[in-house]
Amino acid sequence: MTGGHLWADRWKDTGEVFEGLSRDYDRYRPSYSACCLDWLGASAGAVRRLADVASGTGILTRQLRRAFPGALVFGVEAGRGMLEAAAARRTPDLHWLGARAEALPLAEGAVDLVTAGQAVHWFDRERFYAECGRVLRPGGMLAILNNNRIGESPVAETFETALEAVSPGYRRGYRTIDTQGELDSIPAARHVTRRSFAWSWDRTFGEFLGYVRSMSHFRAALRFHAEEEILAAMHDAMAPHADADGILRIPYETEATTALFG
Repeated sequence: MTGGHLWADRWKDTGEVFEGLSRDYDRYRPSYSACCLDWLGASAGAVRRLADVASGTGILTRQLRRAFPGALVFGVEAGRGMLEAAAARRTPDLHWLGARAEALPLAEGAVDLVTAGQAVHWFDRERFYAECGRVLRPGGMLAILNNNRIGESPVAETFETALEAVSPGYRRGYRTIDTQGELDSIPAARHVTRRSFAWSWDRTFGEFLGYVRSMSHFRAALRFHAEEEILAAMHDAMAPHADADGILRIPYETEATTALFG
């Protein structure tokens, strides 16, 4: 496990990584596979209270509210801009807390489910897993979700190559973490399971470039290139993969790793 976040050479404070990006993040980032959320809803058992950690602008949090109707849902986020964007939606029955994954503002045994979507690569995971053990009721579930571009596809390969070119220091595979193995090594965790749900993310070029602007690696690239140069390079690289209607069809999977605690 890591004792700190992977991109320490780029950002001193992970709570500031997405500052200034929340509008594009909320508008252009993908949601998670509906089949995955259905599976999670069937697997987690009775959920009265849940915490979505590193909830960002609430993309996954809002899906969880629909997947677990009647549950008390907390979104926990360290980034001030992301938290403000989430709260501005005024979604009923969602409660927003400003805190880090390694120090959750929840009582011992307070929740039945902890989720983290597209986030654990930012965490000190050893401390995060310890916090999950503290705040989950006995038999409660941790669910780690990631949306991944399917790496062997030509469109994903082109995307990664273009991102490496415009964002010095970026490296593909940075989110390739054996969370299943990490959870298997924790005595308090049991019934560790991993499932993948394939889907296609279909975007216009305008939407795709909005997604690029939402990335932490886009923000890092701005240290070296003008915004227009970055977006033009990404557009030109991806254009051959668009269909006749100008749509990019990007193969994705939502990967879910779950474990029961206690």
